Amino acid sequence: MANAVEQLQATHTSLIEAVKAGDWQQVGELDRLCRQHVHQAMQDPQRDDQQVAVALENLSETYREVVALCQAVQGKLAEELQGLQRGRQGAKVYQMFN
Repeated sequence: MANAVEQLQATHTSLIEAVKAGDWQQVGELDRLCRQHVHQAMQDPQRDDQQVAVALENLSETYREVVALCQAVQGKLAEELQGLQRGRQGAKVYQMFN
C-alpha cells in the first residue's frame, strides 16, 4: 500500500485533472481527500519531512492557481449578472413607455 505522501501526490494529480476538466464536484471530493492525506502524512512517524514539504508546496501552488481561477470565473459571472440586470431594467423602462 502506498504511503500517505504517495497517496497525496496521486490525489493531487487527480485534483489537477478535475480542475482542467471543470468538474467542480470532483474537485470538492478530491479537496477533502487531499486534506485527509495531508493529515495522514503529518501523523506518519516514518515520514520523510523533505518529501512531505515538497508535496505540500506543490499542493499549495495548485490551490493558489485554483483560487485564482475561481476568482476569475466569479468576476466573469458577476459581469454577466450585471449585464442581465441592466437588460431587464431596460426592458421594464421600454414596457412603461410602450
